[in-house]
Amino acid sequence: MSEFEPKILGFLCNWCSYAGADLAGVSRVQYPPNIRVIRVMCSGRVDPHFIFKAFEMGIDGVAVLGCHIGDCHYQSGNHQAEKKIELTSQALKEVGLQPERLQLDWVSAAEGQRFGQLITSFTDKIRELGPISDIPDYQNKAKLGGNIVGVTRLRWLVGKEYEIFEKGNVYKEEIDQDEYKNIMWQNIEFEFKKELICSALAEEPRMVRDIAEELALPNKLVFDYITEMENEGRIHLVDFDGNLPRYRLAKGGEP
Repeated sequence: MSEFEPKILGFLCNWCSYAGADLAGVSRVQYPPNIRVIRVMCSGRVDPHFIFKAFEMGIDGVAVLGCHIGDCHYQSGNHQAEKKIELTSQALKEVGLQPERLQLDWVSAAEGQRFGQLITSFTDKIRELGPISDIPDYQNKAKLGGNIVGVTRLRWLVGKEYEIFEKGNVYKEEIDQDEYKNIMWQNIEFEFKKELICSALAEEPRMVRDIAEELALPNKLVFDYITEMENEGRIHLVDFDGNLPRYRLAKGGEP
């Protein structure tokens, strides 16, 4: 059996890490040929949804490389990248994919050697983890993750985090950063449970108690989530089985 060769996708910022990769090539720095590069103007423009889409398509590892902190051509782009990758890693953990398959790092235009070293070590790490296709139901898990990081509330929290802790909010209040993180992680957990409920309703109408039993969740929690998603238009009440309502996924109910 041949040795597993991982498929690596790299998002490289135009101004620094892409130039560093170019220097690595000109300097004939040796590194594994497993990486395929997407050139972006800034690491901060890498949407978490793109990362989950890559995993859904069978990419084994994703590297996001940008300018060093303090050297971003767009001032705070790499700070935004940090926040987005942190969110994505947490979502990967929540849906059952390995956060180690995602890496964020910094490479300047003069660091061709460093680029080669980073790609070599990351490829070795992914080789040890094995193919993403070995993870049961990896495509659906990646799709769920993409849905989670696409939620407007989470995107707003991530987008505002750097600004709030650098400049403060409009009321000049001090906000505890750990508490802010906990709010984000709780929202990821909530959205994940909502996605599981949607999946449970994908085939046929069901009652709350049946969904709760399948997902090992309290009846009241499932009912609260269904009520919220009903208000969002993602789930519809179909009929009643005796006194118990049955719900189904609305057309286009998958976020």
